[in-house]
Amino acid sequence: MIDVQTLRRAQLMFDLEDVYARDRGVRGSRPRPLAGVEFWIVGELVDSSIQAIDPPWRMIVHCNPSGYHVFYGEVEFADGTRRSQIVEGTYAVRVESEFYQLAERQDVVLPEFATPYSFDLEPGFRYPFPRESSLSKGRGTTLLRGGVHQRDGSGLAGVTIEVTQASYSYSTDESGQWVLVFPDDVTDSDLTVRFVWPDRPPTEVDGVPLIQGRDNSLMQTALRGWVLTDTGVPIRGATVEVLGHTGMVKSRGDGAWFFYFDATEPEQPVDIEFVLPDGRNQIASSILVRPRATVVVPTIRFS
Repeated sequence: MIDVQTLRRAQLMFDLEDVYARDRGVRGSRPRPLAGVEFWIVGELVDSSIQAIDPPWRMIVHCNPSGYHVFYGEVEFADGTRRSQIVEGTYAVRVESEFYQLAERQDVVLPEFATPYSFDLEPGFRYPFPRESSLSKGRGTTLLRGGVHQRDGSGLAGVTIEVTQASYSYSTDESGQWVLVFPDDVTDSDLTVRFVWPDRPPTEVDGVPLIQGRDNSLMQTALRGWVLTDTGVPIRGATVEVLGHTGMVKSRGDGAWFFYFDATEPEQPVDIEFVLPDGRNQIASSILVRPRATVVVPTIRFS
């Protein structure tokens, strides 16, 4: 039950549920999040459209004994200062947590005392899935994991990953990591995984194997290697370019580099050019790119 005294004092209330636990009938009919959550005001309704608030405001929210999260009107800004009241209006509110995907609503009216705003929290890539499911022989939850990386290996946010048989889709955060959950009665099959990009048409990857009761993976095609001196000292800032492909990357402080391809990159030999800041260069020829695998390129050494 919602505490009447809390309702009288609250500016807003939020009702958060763990979708994965709810769908499987564990931890009660209204399972609460497994770990702490944070609430952020990320936008405000202005002239019929949501205008971003950047950087967002962190909401000071408290969880009451009934499991509802209560907001009393205090926010914290990026510089650490706080304001005890914010202007009445309609806001976009985002919920973040270690174990769940980002969840956002753009219709939160402040103040709203009577009706809690609901958020369904879908499992994120760090979610502690049970080791065993309802399947026999001790098999676990059927999952498919992967990552969406930019050329240099950094994660790409805002990509939605979809599979028809999966329980939920997934929208990546800045880590680029993702996981799809499947019902226990899914059968072994080859999947078509669809990637919906924020800035270009969707792409599909066919023939992705799924084994029931396993933690399956779909790797992004990539090359990796190191640039060193003859004596083994790492070289930072060497430019690495796969000839015939757009984009280039640079070696890191330990001399390591990564070059990630699009999800549909075919198997083919490529030439890679390495250029030092002083202009010296080398080419590694006929390096075979293997789809859905990371190929290690022989170490490049400069005298």
